Amino acid sequence: MTFATLRTRIDGLDGILGGGIRYPDDAAVFLCLAGGPGTGKTLLALEMIVRAWLASRDGSTFLYYSVEHSPESIEKKLDADFDWFGTGAEIRVLPREVPGRLVLETGSGEGTSRLVLTQARPASLQQKSARGTTVDIDWILAEIENHGRAAPVHMVVVDNVGLLLTDLEYFEKRTALLETRRRLLENRIHGIFVIEEAHPRDLRLPSAEEFSTDLMVHLSFREEATDFKARAIEITKARHQYYYRGVHHFSIAGRGITRDVYLGARNERGPGLHIYPSVAAQLSMARDQAQFKVPARGEAAIQLGHPDLDRAFLRDSGPSSCSSTVLLAEPGIRSTFLALRFLAAGLRAGERVLFVSTREDRDAIRRICLREPVLRDVCLTPEGQFAEDFRVVYLHPEFIAPGKFTWDLVRLCQGGHAAGAPRPVARMAFDNIYRLHDRFPLIDEQRFLIAAMLDMLRYQGVTPLYVDMVPPDSSNGRSNFDPSPYLVGFDNVVHLFFTAGDYGSRPFFRVLKSVGNDYVQEPLAIEWRKQ
Repeated sequence: MTFATLRTRIDGLDGILGGGIRYPDDAAVFLCLAGGPGTGKTLLALEMIVRAWLASRDGSTFLYYSVEHSPESIEKKLDADFDWFGTGAEIRVLPREVPGRLVLETGSGEGTSRLVLTQARPASLQQKSARGTTVDIDWILAEIENHGRAAPVHMVVVDNVGLLLTDLEYFEKRTALLETRRRLLENRIHGIFVIEEAHPRDLRLPSAEEFSTDLMVHLSFREEATDFKARAIEITKARHQYYYRGVHHFSIAGRGITRDVYLGARNERGPGLHIYPSVAAQLSMARDQAQFKVPARGEAAIQLGHPDLDRAFLRDSGPSSCSSTVLLAEPGIRSTFLALRFLAAGLRAGERVLFVSTREDRDAIRRICLREPVLRDVCLTPEGQFAEDFRVVYLHPEFIAPGKFTWDLVRLCQGGHAAGAPRPVARMAFDNIYRLHDRFPLIDEQRFLIAAMLDMLRYQGVTPLYVDMVPPDSSNGRSNFDPSPYLVGFDNVVHLFFTAGDYGSRPFFRVLKSVGNDYVQEPLAIEWRKQ
């Protein structure tokens, strides 16, 4: 048996499906979208069929049956609220011929395809009638057959199929769904059924939908510890393929919600659904795509941007490209300035760099660069704006899932979220990772998040530098500071602290760890503005 793949073209969904929905090439896709009220099932089904329809140029017909919504309301929603998911397609509404039905057409001289929106009003909700004489599954199957006589039917969506089966017992319902599946697959028609879950499902038996479907996708709201309800999606069954298991978060963006200047809940790459795989899934994806071949660190040492930091390493050794560094800074240490100098060294080497800050906003960073000559000439244009290859992102406090946090960050490093052709980032500085969950309450596993980010950035060929805060007097044992988590996760660990002397406190640093390098063991003084 050989397989074909149906791409959904939905941001993130094809990722957790391993490229798309797999199915035997002599059959078709049959899937169920299940979930409670308001979870986004209808929009997901609409986006799947609309994207498939707009990508088709072979004259196929796409059928959408809705029990709850009129064709006019669906068409207006897709046009006004979602701009046809930002595809820029030309949509033509054909003259109405049948009540309760709207026919849309798209295409060019290469071929046109049709989307038929039909409102299925089940008479069983109003009066009892014999099956097949009202709008039920049999009626829809007959309609599909009639459409197939005029043009090939490519995909069918039925939303909400449960209302068409309310008069059936469990085994009758299961039989009807299995028969529907058989009829669709025999004719190589992709089928999507939307299931409303009003109550928790009976755990004693699989639902009839689960029993009959090849792919089961469950949408829900997950209540976090902050009383915030996050949208979640999970694949609970996949008959023909490998997929990334677990709970993934998603968001819904309307028309005009395309803000690419910062990571956040209102930052999306276009209207429609955006699915963010869990951090664990993203890490698995990165490893699978690289076939577990971890990129090697560079052979030669790179400049850290400050001569005092560079002189701590002996015999031409030091941190190299793709190695990770963390600066552990006591309060008052100018760690932001050091992070900016690290990026300025990359700019001088012709690299594209990214500065991510949870501490200072873009205007504050620009002011620092204006004040310091060592930064001003390379980080800013003559007009005082950020240089083209110097990207600055300020992270506002937000309720965003960890998966979106890392997903957006990796895309930024890949060169996305910017005008023009993508150009990957070579260096990234992240200031500051201290207690991220205070600013992003949904991030509750910070240690794993940072460890996973380091691995994913290395797969992207990025050289990262992180800044974290440590307690005052952490150098003399007066605090309970424990550097072991950093020593385990980072290639290079540098501790920045103050030491009291005859003329007041002076800043010092000490290298606590550097993989494969020779470095000075004792503390060294650091002068901020040394060239």
